[in-house]
Amino acid sequence: MSAPTTTVLWMHSPCGLRGTVLQSAKALRDARRVSTRKAARKGVSGLGTKGDFAGGRLTGQLANWLVTILILSTLALVLHPSFAMEERVVGSASFSTKDAIPPEYFGIVIAGVAARQSWPLLPTKSVRIFDSVWWRVEPARDQFDFRLVDQDVDASQEHKVDLDLMLAYSPTWASARPSEPVRGHAPPGSLAEAANIADWENYVRTLAQRYRGRVHTYELWNEPNLSYSGDIPSLVKLCSAAYRVLKQVDPTITVISPSPAPSDAFPFLRQFLTLGGGSTFDVLGFHFYDNLGNPNINPELFLGTTEHIRLLLSQLHLPAKPIWNTESGYYIETSANGHHAVRNFPKGVHALSQDQAAAAVARSFILAWASGVTRFYWYAWAEPQYALVDDMGATDKPATVAFRVIAQWLQGTKYVSLTRSSDGLWVLSSTQRNGHPSWIVWSSSQQDIKFSVSPSMHPTRVFKLDGTETTLESREILATQLPMLLE
Repeated sequence: MSAPTTTVLWMHSPCGLRGTVLQSAKALRDARRVSTRKAARKGVSGLGTKGDFAGGRLTGQLANWLVTILILSTLALVLHPSFAMEERVVGSASFSTKDAIPPEYFGIVIAGVAARQSWPLLPTKSVRIFDSVWWRVEPARDQFDFRLVDQDVDASQEHKVDLDLMLAYSPTWASARPSEPVRGHAPPGSLAEAANIADWENYVRTLAQRYRGRVHTYELWNEPNLSYSGDIPSLVKLCSAAYRVLKQVDPTITVISPSPAPSDAFPFLRQFLTLGGGSTFDVLGFHFYDNLGNPNINPELFLGTTEHIRLLLSQLHLPAKPIWNTESGYYIETSANGHHAVRNFPKGVHALSQDQAAAAVARSFILAWASGVTRFYWYAWAEPQYALVDDMGATDKPATVAFRVIAQWLQGTKYVSLTRSSDGLWVLSSTQRNGHPSWIVWSSSQQDIKFSVSPSMHPTRVFKLDGTETTLESREILATQLPMLLE
């Protein structure tokens, strides 16, 4: 049997940071299996999907197109003379990963009515909520109800958190199709665009003026490829009007694009950008869900997905913009300590075990930053099926602890290099806040892998995702799916 080979996915060198998409043809084809989301839309605004998407797949034609474009782009980079190295560096530059990871990178989504839930007890400085959707705050023309959002904004100020307010979902009175049925508890017509753009502008302006100086981030429509019933030109019109109004109220506001779900995300995104959507936002939002029906987690897909977004912007001659993961997570089983077990998971999905969930949290945050994602909102805090915490925020589970631990490991660090061996051993080298080197090691295969600490590395301690630490007593350790920090 031949020895495993190691590929440098990216490295920070005097020549700059070289990013990567190092996805094999098999891994790229596996992108067909990326689940689009849930069987029924989570209860954040009571909206349902346009079908059962839990086991959704990209079409064969789209998947083949993705494979072709990514393989060709990767080959072009590999053949470039600047990549003639002993250890091949594949990919294109990433503008963010040379920086220290800021506290705002670690975000959380509060699904449902955020004002009625406990505030996340996590080291997060970014929170995304849905209490601000149009039908909630203006149920009748010029009759605004800000009670929920006022509570959210007050809580964000108390906890010194950047709040992302969602601008979406028409009230029936303002809808272009007021009798259009909607799944869940939202009113009829809420997935449609506004019949009168002036009503939409008034909603956006009123919200922005009320929270000027306290809310600095707004997001335009959630998962429009699933939760919007209009055409894309009408969506571009909505986004253009909202962007203009928000910047008039406060030029420092950050506007996030409509964030598509993985189902047909790239055809939607291409059309939205081609029709003028590229000028309606400051940050490109995307939902980086893994395949929720697959029993094996694959957060490593972050690398290929982010690279594909950059390639699309480049093809359309649009400027590079920050990329935020405004939502992704997994179905997670209730922990042994949970008092109210969740059993009604949608058919066709896989609920993660406690170890799987902890591994998914840690590897997702590690790899998203490596891919160039500069903010990550984990879905979700206490939403029962996706809960990072049990009992509506009252009971920690291993995934809760993993969130706290990975934030502690990563915040303030600078990535140096990321490597993957052919047998699935991953090693992240970084520089800690104190200037000391550290390494995070894990296996993405279903097997544990021996990792030999090289003579150039001098770690003395091993930290685990459960918050424990031990003395490093051997130059060989066993890498599992749960990342370990060597320091």
